[in-house]
Amino acid sequence: MKKVISKWNDYKYRFVPWIAFNIKNRSSRIVQSKEKDKIITDKEVIDTLLQVLPKFYRQDGRTENSLLAKRNSEVMTKVMGFNISRAPSSISGMKGSGLGVFIRNGVAPKGSLVALYPGTIYRTFEPILLQSLGNPFIFRCLDGTHIDGKDTGISKIIYKSCVGRDSVGGLATSDLSWLTRHNINPLNVGQYVNNQSKDAACNVAYQEVEVPEDGTILPLPLLSLLPNAFYSANISDSSPHAFIRKRRMVALISIVDIPQDSEVLSSYFTIVH
Repeated sequence: MKKVISKWNDYKYRFVPWIAFNIKNRSSRIVQSKEKDKIITDKEVIDTLLQVLPKFYRQDGRTENSLLAKRNSEVMTKVMGFNISRAPSSISGMKGSGLGVFIRNGVAPKGSLVALYPGTIYRTFEPILLQSLGNPFIFRCLDGTHIDGKDTGISKIIYKSCVGRDSVGGLATSDLSWLTRHNINPLNVGQYVNNQSKDAACNVAYQEVEVPEDGTILPLPLLSLLPNAFYSANISDSSPHAFIRKRRMVALISIVDIPQDSEVLSSYFTIVH
């Protein structure tokens, strides 16, 4: 019975009738439209990535991921003034396996990029029913795009397959290390950020950002550190005049100063008018 209750607590935030019934009692984030769903500008998000990603150590076939993860956490601290890590959550009824994300070695100022939400990107017309069953890590974007951030089971298999398919000259164009215990890019843990509670308000908000995959903004070596891959191959932007595919990213941006050793918390409720 406890297992059933735990699974329901994970899933209920994505069950529309439950949300509709309980929304009056919940804290929520109001978004007027996708274009206004910005805490900071997309350019500021990308500028932060351009500052930190080139300094990260990348896989070279010789260095273990555990060592790369440790080095890159130190790099993140030097460049951004803090880093993040997974640890047992301080919030009761948390999702996943009881883990949360915490600020370490500094303070995350208001308006900072804190984490990225990893996973396979599903357009509105692509099948995700099987992957979503019992899966608390499905993130729904404002336009109906879904990102599956589960790092086990069929979700893991699908993501690895998509990354392998999209490899260029044997080089991956997306990060695979977030599927393991040792993230080479320490930002790629956004799926473990838990929901706010009555005693602990949210301190980050989700912001959707798109990055062209042609290397004009982020070259291939940096794209390989981003934690998202498309479910389908060779899908260009929906605009008939656009031939460059844009990769959807979901950034978690701090809405207040977050002190050291504080848990990062979001609001799973977003109301779009």
